[in-house]
Amino acid sequence: MPRRPGRLCPEPGCGKTSVPGSHYCARHKADAEARRVETRKVVHQQYNDRRDESDDFYKTERWRRLSIRYRKVHPLCEECEAHDRIKPSQMTDHIKPRKTHPELSLDWDNLRALCWTCHNQVGERVGLLGGEAVPADP
Repeated sequence: MPRRPGRLCPEPGCGKTSVPGSHYCARHKADAEARRVETRKVVHQQYNDRRDESDDFYKTERWRRLSIRYRKVHPLCEECEAHDRIKPSQMTDHIKPRKTHPELSLDWDNLRALCWTCHNQVGERVGLLGGEAVPADP
């Protein structure tokens, strides 16, 4: 089956056919990639500039020790265990978010061990509901 003809390079005034796997022609592909990399740098810098100072808490020695100790006691992801899955825990999470309950930051009963997948899913539920995470449906 014949291949579809290439697209035209979107660079203003170029008019050449784009390279397979790219929107740009060979001449403009490197320039477009450099612009993309620079844009990503700016976006990442803006993101980091907006981060709360509360994130500094996670760099403290007290939090690191508590997190490691908690995961030693709970080596498996607690969300996965609740759904009859076995996956190692990769991080310690606050049940009640630290931003809304700073007094519970180092409270053992406010912690849970999660894998990254479950952490991201819980984070989405918290973000959508604007508060504490609700249990996931099985």
